[in-house]
Amino acid sequence: MVDYENGGFYGAVDSSNTVIPNAKKFIVMNARLVWTFSAAYEATCAEEYKTLATRAYEYLVKHFYDRENGGFFTWLAHDGTPTDTNKFTYGNAFAIYGLAEYARVFSCDAAKKLAIETVQHLDEKMWDVTNGGYLEAALHDWQYIITNYLTPNTRVEKTMNTHLHMVEAYTNLLRIHDTPKLRSRVRELTYTICNKILNRDNWHMYLFQARDWTPTTPDLTVGHDIEASWLLYETAEVLGEPETLGFIRTVSVNMARAALDDGVAENGAMYTEYHPLERRYTPVFSWWEQNEAVVGFLNAFQLTGEEKFLHAAENALAFIEKYFIDHKFGGWLSYLNPDCTPQHHRNKGDGYTCPYHNARMSLEILRRFG
Repeated sequence: MVDYENGGFYGAVDSSNTVIPNAKKFIVMNARLVWTFSAAYEATCAEEYKTLATRAYEYLVKHFYDRENGGFFTWLAHDGTPTDTNKFTYGNAFAIYGLAEYARVFSCDAAKKLAIETVQHLDEKMWDVTNGGYLEAALHDWQYIITNYLTPNTRVEKTMNTHLHMVEAYTNLLRIHDTPKLRSRVRELTYTICNKILNRDNWHMYLFQARDWTPTTPDLTVGHDIEASWLLYETAEVLGEPETLGFIRTVSVNMARAALDDGVAENGAMYTEYHPLERRYTPVFSWWEQNEAVVGFLNAFQLTGEEKFLHAAENALAFIEKYFIDHKFGGWLSYLNPDCTPQHHRNKGDGYTCPYHNARMSLEILRRFG
């Protein structure tokens, strides 16, 4: 997917590995590639990953970064021209995540400075000073708008998904920029998720919420639950504060138990969402939940020693090997039908779909057991 004509990476590639040259380019995929290739280089010392990490970083800064107002645009045309200059909080979170990783791995002061600057913009413009948490989107000049790129047909002001990846991004920056202010924000985000977004009656997170944190849907996002179970524990480890670590350990294990009991199919795969009003699961399997299931259940196994978590991780990994890895063309398929046949109309790579979840899963296995 390296775009030698226009720079960076192509915006999409289909299920047979054919590039879609005129596809638009999305902030989330490009920022995730900065993180992925930086992390891959650190683990392997392969020069090709360093080259690709630098390519992704330089394209992100040259084309997505708003030099006038700060922050990062949402969409570009295939040639790098901005087509959507709105500021998507979730997308800017991933910019911070990628910049922090690039800065840490390659000792790049410019990337670190830009990550810190982006945090300042989000805190000044998108933080809800009355209720806490971050709003979803703004115009190019940071004027707040009600829109939701995660589910375009849904008008919500706060989402679990944005806050989960905000704390993920800020945690990564905290590794190289441990200041009292950032530490306080990471701690606050962690407790916001646990106290406002997580329903501790059933240990699942609310998917969408109003500005005052009132849930707007009863749907459960079990894939994100298992992802959050280990990301929150990672945050507590980076904070290194005994009180937070002890509290989050309990949260993490309970979330993993709920995800195992309520979110795993008979074939070992992790579901995406459960819709209680209709009493049904989302009728597809997607690649990223399987990756997060492996890491989340391994994390729960390490915390408890309970064999059922290890078996759940092994089952998810076996499901990936059997159904998601494309042994014919290479790479990973993105979505399966309920009978586990591939959805060939889905791209292997596009806006949210790239080797972030699956590379991170592999790197976490190496880090924990390698």
